[in-house]
Amino acid sequence: MHTELEMENMLILFQQYWPKLISGAWFAIFNLIIFALYGGSKKYLVERFLTGFLISPSLVSIIGEQIVIKIYTYLIYNLHFDDKYSGLFIALNITFDAIFIIIGGMLFTHCTGLNKFVGATVYMQHVCVERLTLLIAISYVGYIGFYFIFQLVIFAFLYKDMNYMFTTKNINWKNVFLYLVGLFYILDLLYASYFLFPELSTESFNLANIFWLDAVAIITSTFVLGYQKIAIRAGKEYDAKINYFRKLQSSQENIIITLTEISEAKSGETGQHVRRVAEYSSLLAKALNLSFSEVEHIKIAAMMHDLGKLLISHEIVEKTDKLTDEEYELMKQHAQYGWDILSNSEGDIMEMARVIALQHHERWDGKGYPNGLQRDEISIYAQIVSVADVFDALTSERAYKNAWPIEKAKQEIIRQRGEQFSPVVVDAFISCFDEIKAINEKYND
Repeated sequence: MHTELEMENMLILFQQYWPKLISGAWFAIFNLIIFALYGGSKKYLVERFLTGFLISPSLVSIIGEQIVIKIYTYLIYNLHFDDKYSGLFIALNITFDAIFIIIGGMLFTHCTGLNKFVGATVYMQHVCVERLTLLIAISYVGYIGFYFIFQLVIFAFLYKDMNYMFTTKNINWKNVFLYLVGLFYILDLLYASYFLFPELSTESFNLANIFWLDAVAIITSTFVLGYQKIAIRAGKEYDAKINYFRKLQSSQENIIITLTEISEAKSGETGQHVRRVAEYSSLLAKALNLSFSEVEHIKIAAMMHDLGKLLISHEIVEKTDKLTDEEYELMKQHAQYGWDILSNSEGDIMEMARVIALQHHERWDGKGYPNGLQRDEISIYAQIVSVADVFDALTSERAYKNAWPIEKAKQEIIRQRGEQFSPVVVDAFISCFDEIKAINEKYND
C-alpha cells in the first residue's frame, strides 16, 4: 500500500513536471552541441548528458520547489503560521530558488571547466529562459513551445559571436552575469504576482490583466540580451585595439632593432642581445604586476637602453682591453647621450626609453652613474632594465670575455641584491628564472 502511494505520488509529480524534464533534457543536449562545435571534448557524451540533465536549471528548480512546499506545509499545518497573502511561500520560493540556482551554476561551471563567470553566465542565461517561459506560457504545450522558441531566438542572436565568446578572455562576463541575476529576480517576482493576485492566474484568464506582465518580462529580457551583445562588441573592439597595438609594436620593434643593432655592433654585441634584454624586461615587469601597457611598452623601450653609444667614439666602444679612467668617464656619457637622442621624441614609449637610457647604470646603493641616484629615486623601468642588461652581459660572450654559466650569472644577480640592484626586481628575477632561461635559449647568439 505504501509502495502504491509512492508510485501514485511519483506519477502526480511527473504529470506536473514533465515539461520541465523536457527542458532539462534539452539543456543537456544543447550544451553538448555547443561544446562539441566550439572546442569542447566529444568524449563521455552519455556521462555529460546525464550530468547536464541533473544540474539543469529546470531540474534544480523542481528540487527547490519541492523542498519549499514541504517546508511551507510544515510551517502552516504544524506551527500554524498565518500566510493569508502567500507572502511566506513567495519568500521561501525565491530564497531557495536562488540557493539552488547558485549551487547548480557552480556545479555546471565545475563540470564544464569554463571560467567561473563564463560558466555562471551560460547557466544563468538558461535559468532566465526557463523563468521567462514559465511566466509567459499558459499551458504545458505552450511551455515547451515557448522554451524552444526563446532558445532559438537567443542562439540566432548570438550565433555569429559563438566562436568568439568561447575563445576570448576580453568579454566582461562578470557584468553580463550580474545583469542576468537582476533579470532572474525580476522574472521570479513577476511570476510571484500570480500568487499575490489570483485574478492574473490562468484559471481566470484575462488578456488585459496579464499582457503587462508578459510585456515587462520580454522587454526586460531583450534589454539584458542586448547588453550581452554590447559586452561582446566591447570585447571585440578591445581585441582589435590590442591587435593594432601589437602590429604597431612589431613595426616599431623592427625599426628600433635595426637602429640599435648599429649601436650594439660597435661594441661587438648583437641584435639578439637587444631582443633578450627586451624580453627579460617585459617578463620582469609582468612579474612585478605592472600594467599591461607598461609591460608592452618596456619591451620596446628597453631596446634603446644603449642608444647613446652611437655618440661614443669607435676606439672606446670597440676597445677589447680595459678602459683607462679617462676612457671610462667618456664611456659613461652614453647614458646622458641616450637621453639627449630621445629627448625630442614624444609618446609614452619614448618617454620611458629616455628614462631607461639615462638611468639604467644607476645603482640601488647610489654608486652608479650618471647622477648617483639611489633606491626609488631610480625609475622602476630603469631598475628592471639594469638587471636584464647585466644578466645578459654576464651570460654573453664578448671579444674581451667568455660567457658566464647561466647559474653563476644568476648567483651574481642575487649577490648584488640591495647593492647594485633593486631587491624587488631581483626577487621577481628569481621567481621567473625558468622563463628567463627559456628566453636565453630561444634568442641564443
